[in-house]
Amino acid sequence: MIDDADCGLRQKDSQLKRMIVKTIHPATHAKDAGRDAAEYEPECQCCPVGRSGHRIVATDNYIYSLGGFNPALSAVIGGFHPDQEAHGERGHPCLFKELWKFNLSTYKWQLIDDFYSVPPTIASHTIAVLGRWLFLFGGTAIPFGETPTSSLYRYDLLANPQAPLHGHGNEHGGQFGEQNELVGTPSTARSRWRLIPVEGEIPDERYGHTMTLRYPNVYIVGGTSGYIYNVDVYHLDLSAPVGKWTKLSSDGDPRQPVGRYRHETAFDGEKLFVFGGGTDRDAFSLNNVHTFNVSTCDWATLKSFPDPQHGYPKPRKCHSCCQYQSDVFMVGGVSGTSHTYGATSFDDIWKFSMTTANWTKFSVTLPLPLYFHSAEIVPRKGLMYIFGGVTKMRETVVRTKRIVCMRVAVPELLELAWDVICENLRDRWDDIDLNELGIPQSLHSRIFN
Repeated sequence: MIDDADCGLRQKDSQLKRMIVKTIHPATHAKDAGRDAAEYEPECQCCPVGRSGHRIVATDNYIYSLGGFNPALSAVIGGFHPDQEAHGERGHPCLFKELWKFNLSTYKWQLIDDFYSVPPTIASHTIAVLGRWLFLFGGTAIPFGETPTSSLYRYDLLANPQAPLHGHGNEHGGQFGEQNELVGTPSTARSRWRLIPVEGEIPDERYGHTMTLRYPNVYIVGGTSGYIYNVDVYHLDLSAPVGKWTKLSSDGDPRQPVGRYRHETAFDGEKLFVFGGGTDRDAFSLNNVHTFNVSTCDWATLKSFPDPQHGYPKPRKCHSCCQYQSDVFMVGGVSGTSHTYGATSFDDIWKFSMTTANWTKFSVTLPLPLYFHSAEIVPRKGLMYIFGGVTKMRETVVRTKRIVCMRVAVPELLELAWDVICENLRDRWDDIDLNELGIPQSLHSRIFN
């Protein structure tokens, strides 16, 4: 028999878990009926369509989401099959040639670039942000496996999209040289995407790889051409106007792990840590973590230690890993084949310590199992944000547009206070005088920019 005290403890535990992991509802849906249901998914045009294979990055006030894929749209727009070739300048209707940003203060989405200028290879690509610059490397269009790229682009997040661009300077000493050709056709004069000129040992075309940016160094690990999987490690030096590629790994290294894609990578300043990944059929173990030393160019296998109660994470690919200092937070993923049948998708959340090699499983989970999603941490807020991905609702496999956030660290006091203010004023910004409230000018642009 369960007494009132037990019920009270369970209720408090449930409330605590919701505080740690919660779904963010865009301001346009904050009052929707049923919004707190696990399978709630709004139908609207004010938010991105549900997607997988996209990538996100985050700044203190914005989440940027680039690209992605949703095969369900083929039944809505023209009836195309996902394996058909691209159609016109918009590209394939299942592929999202678009860049969105989500304001973490107002909880509003905004489409900031579209099919006219966004590069076509925006599925299982990688992106990274540095100041005002967004970097894009690799990826694929449709047909998958026949359209990968090894191009490197940069995008100016602050440029006026209506004004012609004629070779911007930047905050890193005039680096990031650019080729004259622009991306897109009808609006090339306004395009903010630039191809970065490179030389040296340029990587083969790929997707499903990882990219680690520690300016002026960029590291690329693994991926697939669509038919062949690799775990090659490449270094790109961006300190000169023309970037220089160097292959660091050696195919003759007996400790080199099996080729893979949709793995994740973390970096401690000396070693790259590779987590999971797989092929079209397999997902690889996380009992041992492969590391690559970027100075000695050697592979090694790190024996990890299981969670005392839950053991090791199950083998997986198409998960996400976000690094906060020396900890790596791993979310979701899928085992085995990525097809609907014969695979298990995960809702679990784990932490891996790069200093002790210990795995720790959180007691909280995602609202639903998720894979092919993307996640990023905003360090000052102490929050990890998870957007999109493949899940199952009412026994149907769907791509979601859900944003989930999780507390992973103690936030800065300013960010904590600002989040409380936003929570109480989010639907009344137009009626509020921020100066009267004593809000610092540095925060005003978070609302009105």
